[in-house]
Amino acid sequence: MRFKAPKPVLSRPVRVCSIQYALRPVADFDTFARHVETFVDVGDDYDADVVVFPELLTAQLISTLPKGITPGESMREVAERYTEDYDRLFRGLSASYDRIILGGTHPRFVDGDLMNVAATFVPGHPPVLQPKLHLTPTERKVWNFRPGHELHVVETDFGIFGVTICYDNQFPEVARILAEQGVQLLLVPYLTDDRRGWARVTTCSRARAVENQIFVVTSGMVGSLPHITDLTAQYAQSGVYTPADYAFPQDGVATEVSVNTEMVAVADLDLALLDQVRRDGTVLNHQDAAEDGLHVRFDGRVIVHRVPWGSKSEG
Repeated sequence: MRFKAPKPVLSRPVRVCSIQYALRPVADFDTFARHVETFVDVGDDYDADVVVFPELLTAQLISTLPKGITPGESMREVAERYTEDYDRLFRGLSASYDRIILGGTHPRFVDGDLMNVAATFVPGHPPVLQPKLHLTPTERKVWNFRPGHELHVVETDFGIFGVTICYDNQFPEVARILAEQGVQLLLVPYLTDDRRGWARVTTCSRARAVENQIFVVTSGMVGSLPHITDLTAQYAQSGVYTPADYAFPQDGVATEVSVNTEMVAVADLDLALLDQVRRDGTVLNHQDAAEDGLHVRFDGRVIVHRVPWGSKSEG
């Protein structure tokens, strides 16, 4: 026989919940916090290990600022006014619900520079902060963000994961570096204003899953902030993507939600299947990439966080 049945592997399951969240005006931070907790509670109802919110989740707090403020000033104000509240909210939710939560992204100051930063909250640990490395023209010229120069790898009980924010996922080298560090689950919070932007993020996410033989979870923003520049319309269809091989759905899509509707996507993933397909798959992208001599060099820092997961690791 040409093909043999794959050898059994130990299961390493993780359930992920992607929140396709609606941008909306809010009266104050408490209103924002109630909306957020609603969806953490949904993730808890589904017993999700990891809950993922979209890029610039806190942009809706711009609606609490004085009218007439410029877009650049608005992002600075959100960073200055709400960073402590944001961290306190998500640390509390992560601890009380006993879930890993990627709190989307939030503008915050890092060493004096305003950056677009994803924060991952693991119960019992400080947040892991992943700055966006590649900035769109709007982020650079309108919101006055500065790029980051670090990649963060999170090692927890079920496996190793990382975060690439929207535009960052359109550079295959970033995911390749993370995969070389052992990352098998990639979380991609994004915000795009039309179908073309969504297509860039989603097409590249599916490519990253195939290239590196990993799982990729995208979480996009829908809704709008009326009369707020660059936030008046969003387009998203969030999903969970897999390698394209026999152990996975034939189209490489574990699940996708409806377009431009506030809802959640839930998927059960088994990281052990990635070990299997990397060893015995129809193609061996991950192995061949390590052997082809086309290695990627990163001028920034790669930081590994070992964060055992509280009561989960004790149980």
